[in-house]
Order: sequence, then C-alpha cells, then structure tokens
Amino acid sequence: MKKFLNVFTAITLVVMALSAIAAEEKKKEISLFATPQIDYAASDPVLGWVDSRNMQSLNGEWSFIVDPMLAGGPGGFMNYLSGIRNDDGMTLVEYDFDTADKVRVPGDFNSQQERLFFYQGVVWYQKTVTKPALKADERLHLWFGGANFTTQVFINGEPVGQHVGGYVPFSFDVTDALRDGENNLIVRVNNKLDTESVPTYRTDWWPYGGLTRDVALIKTPKAFVRNAKVRLAKGSYEAIDIDVETHGLAGKTVKVSIPKLGVKQTAKVNQEGLATLRVNAKPALWSPESPTLYDVEIRGGNDAIADKIGFRHIEVKDQTIYLNSQPIKFKGISTHEEPIGEAGAAYSQAHVEGLINEAKALGVNFIRAAHYPYSRHMAKVADRLGVMLWEEVPVYWNISWENPQTLAVARDQMARLVQRDWNRASVVVWSVANETPYSEPRMKFLGTLIDDTRQSDDSRLVSAALLGGIDSFGKVAKHIAAKGLVDSDTSAEAKAKFKAYLDRQEGDIPSATDHYNHVISDPLGEITDIVSYNEYFGWYYSGMMNRMLDVSQADVRPLMFKHMADMSISSVFDKPIHISEFGAGAKAGNKGGKANIWTEEYQANVYRAQTQMLANSPQVQGMTPWILKDFRAMLRALSGVQDYYNRKGLIDENGQRKQAYYVLQDFYKNNWD
Repeated sequence: MKKFLNVFTAITLVVMALSAIAAEEKKKEISLFATPQIDYAASDPVLGWVDSRNMQSLNGEWSFIVDPMLAGGPGGFMNYLSGIRNDDGMTLVEYDFDTADKVRVPGDFNSQQERLFFYQGVVWYQKTVTKPALKADERLHLWFGGANFTTQVFINGEPVGQHVGGYVPFSFDVTDALRDGENNLIVRVNNKLDTESVPTYRTDWWPYGGLTRDVALIKTPKAFVRNAKVRLAKGSYEAIDIDVETHGLAGKTVKVSIPKLGVKQTAKVNQEGLATLRVNAKPALWSPESPTLYDVEIRGGNDAIADKIGFRHIEVKDQTIYLNSQPIKFKGISTHEEPIGEAGAAYSQAHVEGLINEAKALGVNFIRAAHYPYSRHMAKVADRLGVMLWEEVPVYWNISWENPQTLAVARDQMARLVQRDWNRASVVVWSVANETPYSEPRMKFLGTLIDDTRQSDDSRLVSAALLGGIDSFGKVAKHIAAKGLVDSDTSAEAKAKFKAYLDRQEGDIPSATDHYNHVISDPLGEITDIVSYNEYFGWYYSGMMNRMLDVSQADVRPLMFKHMADMSISSVFDKPIHISEFGAGAKAGNKGGKANIWTEEYQANVYRAQTQMLANSPQVQGMTPWILKDFRAMLRALSGVQDYYNRKGLIDENGQRKQAYYVLQDFYKNNWD
C-alpha cells in the first residue's frame, strides 16, 4: 500500500509539474495573440469648412485585410504594423498588404466583397502616403469624413490616435508623424457593436463598416481658423451673428466678408481662441421655394476658409411651425443613406442628389435623414436644391443609459454633427434619439443631449422620434372590438371574442361610431421643440391588437382601416406634432388580386388611411413616412419578399416606384395645405 502511495504521489507530482509547464506555455501562446494596452490620443476638435481648404484626397484603392481573430494588432501574433517584409525569400511573414485584397475608399466593405456581407469585426486598411511639401509655418491634418465604428490610426507602425463613434468627422495632426517621402498609413476599423455602443448591436439598418466617408490630408497654417458658425441673429432679419473658433490666433484679428451683402468686418480673437461679431445685413432668405446662398469668407492670419451659406429662421409658436415667420408644414419623407440602384452606403454627392431628387419628385419640402449622421454632402446638396432636413444621431431603441462612456460617445457624435452642419440652412431639426422606451435614466441621458445641442446651436428645433404614451393601445383595442361587434364582414367567432374582451374591461366602453383621439404623452415631449411620433397603425399595430383581442390578424386588419378613418392624433403638449414614421411593407411588383400584406395594394391602402387620419389631426404639422427607398436590414430575413431588405420603401432598391408613392404624391400636391 505504501509503495502504491509513493508511486501515486510521484505520478501526481509529475502531472502537476507538467500542468504547470503547460500553463506557462499556454500563457506564452496567449501572449502571442494579445494586444498591449495603448493610450491612444483622442481626435482633434472638429475641423470645419473642409471643402474650402487645401485638401489632398486619399480616396481610391486601399489594401485591405480582414482580422476576425484579432491577431494583427500591436504585439499581436501577426502584427500588421511591424513593417517586416519577406524581401529575402526566407523571412516568415504571414501577411502582405501589397498582395492583399483591394477595396474602394470611401465605401463600406460589406457591399464590396460578397464574403463580407454579414461581417462585423476588425479590418485593416493600408495605403502608402507621400508627405506633401510643407512650409515652415504649415501643419498637416489627417481627416476622416467618418468611419464605422471604432477607428485606430497608425503611421509607420506608430499609433496616431483613436476615434470611437461612427458617421461623424474626425482628424489628427500628423505633421510630425509623417516623415519626408513615403509613409505607411494603416487604419484599423472595427464595426462590431455591443450593448454599450452607440448605436447598440441591434439595428434595423445595415451596420456598414469601414472607411465609409472621404479621407484626406488637409494642409493649414500653424495658426488657423478651425471652424466658424454663421447665422441670422436671433429674432432679427437684418443682422448676422458670426462665431469664429481659431487655433494659435489669440490676440490676432479675423476678417469676415460677404461680398453680395457688402459685408467686410473684423473682430479680435480672445485668449480662448474665439472671436464673435455681429454684422448689419439684410440677406434674401433661404426657403425651399428660394434656396438663396451667399459666398462667405473668413480670414485669420495666413488662413482663409469659404462656404456658401443660406440665412433663415425656424421656430415654433404654440402648435405651428414657422419658417421665416410664415407658417409651414413639413411635407416630408424619411430616408436611409443608401443610393438608388447601387449596393452599400451612399458616400458621394451624386448618390445624395439621386435620393433628394427622387424625394422632390414625390412633392416633399422636408427629409428626415434617419437614424445617424449622413455624409456632409447631404446637407450641402439640400441647401442647394431647397429641401429642409432633420438630422439625427444613432441613439436608437435601448442604449446603456447609465454608462458614462456610452453618454460620452453620444455627446461627441451630436457635437460633431452640429459643428459640421451648423451653417447649413437646410438643417432645421436636430434629433437626439429614435424610439427609446421611457425610463428615468433615459430622460437624464437625452436631456443632456438636448441641453448640449441647444447650447451649441440655438437656431434650430430639437426633437426625438418618440414611441407615444403609456396605456394607449388598450384604448385602441376597445375601439377595434367595438367596431368589430357591428361590422358585417366580421365572423361570428371573432365577434364573440370582441364581446368577451369588452366585457372584461373597466371604465367607459366606446361605441362603434365613437371618434378615437390617440394622445401622445411621452414626457420627453416636454423638453423638445416639436413632438415627434413614430406610429404604425395599419401595420405593426394590427399584430399587437390581434394578440390583445385573441383573434387573427385577418380579423383585425380590415377593422384597423375603418378605425383609422374615425381617428385623430394629438398630444398633451401644446406643440406641433411631427409624425416621424408611418408605413407598411410591400415587395415592388407584388400586386393584383386581393390586397394582402406585402402587396403594393395593401401598402397603398395604409397610406390612404394614414393621410386621411393625419389630415384630420390639426396638431399634426409635419410627417416623414417610412420610407423613401427599400434598404438593407439584417433583421429582415423573409425569403422571397424581404431578402434582408426592409420593404417599407415607396420605391425599391433600384428606383421602381410602388403604388403608395403616388398616393403620397397626390396627398402632398392636392390635399394637405
């Protein structure tokens, strides 16, 4: 027995020793894949007016490596930043940007390679960049119009900086990072989302990844004008306020000129680098009917920036929206940033022009650019073509409301969007969120974004697309059941269930002829300028009603159309209502015969009922039905119908118009003044 124990002990000790050795080897193996912690520099404040600056485009073909195993980072198993090459034929290197795949920048990677269609994760971009000649007093900025969603930049293997948050512009001063001659520029982009990100991992649009916007080197003097805000003075049509943000110009003078208005004026830059001035001028006002723009130039030191800027006022009084002191309704449509007839994310001026021109043919004066900032081309083209815009950040559905890092990313996105587009006359609404459920942390989070936005720019309306109120749908169900009880097309079985449902209810029971007023009461409406509401009577709500009433959707949907005819929408807040979404899905070409769901006829019927309902709702002063064009969405998998498209578009992905397009076009032209 003792001999056995000695043998057992010896075996145990050997096993323990081998396990310890294996553990150490495992640690070494893990370290091969580990990425060391790097204290990345943050991106610089927004560099405005970029299209007037000395810009060298880096657009075009970039080398591209997909890294799902996260092996390419600094100190990683592959370390794509090492610069090691197999020039002698004997050096083992398991990557090569020279022979790697090539992708177009700007552009998402998902639509450029079929194998990356669903990919969400890390990719690496590489481009050889020659440092342009610089004068002694010049600086060089590496500027990105936007990248989705976390971006780390390296030059010659060294980290330059990091930006977290998609869609918005950011830049880094790379004067010293770039050496004379050729440089190895590598950009790591991760489009993976999670519960803490903005947006979160679940979206009803495609989370396109990569360098989706323009990339450029921008040359400025060492002391330069960083940005400037130009707008009509509050409450005046005869004065213009201008705020100029500079770098290195404290104590110097900036000059502003607007030649067509005879404006030439100077202001001194304070110690914080800011200059403010008011000029007396009476510009012709920008409007959809007359989108007047003026050349504006600002000079400071050796720097000069210029832009075409329109002047207008947008405000609300009681339940009416006023543009330039005249009542106006937002006759709108919602969009996503996808071009007509091309795959992927829209990134060019031509893409944007195609979308806006199709919307204008519909008869709109307003576009909701949902649910995230589009490229800078969107607002610039809207300025020129005369369409008002709603711009939004991707605080969507449920965000990690109590995470300070999540709030910091959202605040940065909102600030960068505002500071990029605060000179665009077309932008009349900033939106801080879409369809966020009520909670106290949500109210605090969104209240912070609203306060930030108003402090940064008080010349526009602030809103958010709301979900409505609490307990509204129980009232809707009562009205549906009451109508079903007397409806000649309703089956006896369904009528029995409607009666049973009403018998269980407390309080007033409506009759079949009672008018229903749907009241929006989301508390966020108290602090927004307009009460915006997403509603889907005729589509999703029929599915909600059938579960509440224990009948089939085939029983509910015809009754919903009759209910909408006797319905209106209002709010507990004495403010204009904007219906930021309504709609229904339809596959283009699916028509004829019975108007079942997914047919063009059913979608057109929803639009007829909706427009009648909203025309009878006097507090409704704007609408942006969902949506101009079918768009990609991972949630929408129904084979043969959706095929990973959300089919609520009035046109399909190739521009084919559906019947509902003409219903809305006629309504805007003839029936909603």
